[in-house]
Amino acid sequence: MDKEQDVDQPNFTKLAIATFLGVVILGAAVYIAYRYSQKQAGNVVLPGGVTYLGPSPTAAAAKQPPTAPLRFTAAANVSWTTQSGKVYPFSFSYPSTLSLVVFPGDLSDSIAIAWGNIPPQQNILFNMEFIDQRDESFLNQPKIEFVRNWYKFFSGLKGVESVQPFTNTNGMKGYKASYINYANTSPNVDVFFEIPGNSDLMLHMANGILDPTIFNRIIDTVKWTPTTPKANK
Repeated sequence: MDKEQDVDQPNFTKLAIATFLGVVILGAAVYIAYRYSQKQAGNVVLPGGVTYLGPSPTAAAAKQPPTAPLRFTAAANVSWTTQSGKVYPFSFSYPSTLSLVVFPGDLSDSIAIAWGNIPPQQNILFNMEFIDQRDESFLNQPKIEFVRNWYKFFSGLKGVESVQPFTNTNGMKGYKASYINYANTSPNVDVFFEIPGNSDLMLHMANGILDPTIFNRIIDTVKWTPTTPKANK
């Protein structure tokens, strides 16, 4: 009887050890699976082995056709006011209901629109273009060549659709340009004005969120009025 107990004792010990090891291995496997699932949080594996990583604004925007943004407009009876440059002697009129923003210390004399949820820095209405800083080779060329090639300085544009010369009511010679983006659309109109007697500067305006009628009226009011130096007495 004692011999049978001696034989059963080692078997029981072996079984206990095997059970303990099994529990440890199972626990380790569960922990590893849990940690892996934490790292993969947010991913969903779809049928066919395709992994969905969640919505990507950039990818979604690339797949969807661009939509026209809301346009600022003004009633016919709204008064208009004048905005002048802080650094350069330009001026233009705009509806008093349109909020404009200037940037103190900005050498390009930029003026932006504060409207809707668009940051003013992304909604520039007016700025000075320094041709020599863009490409000095355009300094001695007709200004229309600079306008035709302006898109090359911006990664979001791939070509020019059209450039139309015009003269506004104040005698300012300008160019209306439409550039093509990588969605193959031309959502904005850019306007460039020559500055008499100045080969390295141009005035630049972009309609952005402005209704075309409002924008056309604004560009028709653009003036360049250099101050005349006073004679020494």
